[in-house]
Amino acid sequence: MITYELALAIGFVVLCIFIITALLLKFKGIKIVIGALFIAYLTAVAGITLFPIIYDIPIEYSNGVTWYNYIPFNTVISGIQQSGLSTTTVVQFLGNILMAVPYGVFVLIFMRKKRWWKMLLLALMLPIFIESLQLVIGLAISNMYRNVDIDDVILNTVGVYAGYGIYYLIPKKIKNMLSA
Repeated sequence: MITYELALAIGFVVLCIFIITALLLKFKGIKIVIGALFIAYLTAVAGITLFPIIYDIPIEYSNGVTWYNYIPFNTVISGIQQSGLSTTTVVQFLGNILMAVPYGVFVLIFMRKKRWWKMLLLALMLPIFIESLQLVIGLAISNMYRNVDIDDVILNTVGVYAGYGIYYLIPKKIKNMLSA
């Protein structure tokens, strides 16, 4: 099993490279802080969505359960039907949304010209990348240790758009400082 520590180690290396590069290129302090926070955020997302990678214990699915879902809202609806609004269902639903909110804020901080089609593309990029990486890792280790689910993509995209909304609530003075 590959544990969360790998995500932390990779995140730490990327953070060090970023800080050294930013200092050499003489980035302003706020840019370094925002960049470092973004790397820390992506490290946390990787830790949550990809790790641990279980390759030594085969995962077996039965009773019609599969490791993938390509039908929108199928997992959400079946989760509610099976256990109602249980803690697990609510955490799964809200967790997927809330996890992506900071990404939406960071995207708009970094984006110079905010165009709707760029925002849509970037909103879809993170969740599709996560689900694709889960699929590729599962196929590579011949063990589908994570479920690949279109509902996750939809809920993460909602979260990114919530982050966009939060960004627009930030006072203009602070936004100017962040993107300067």
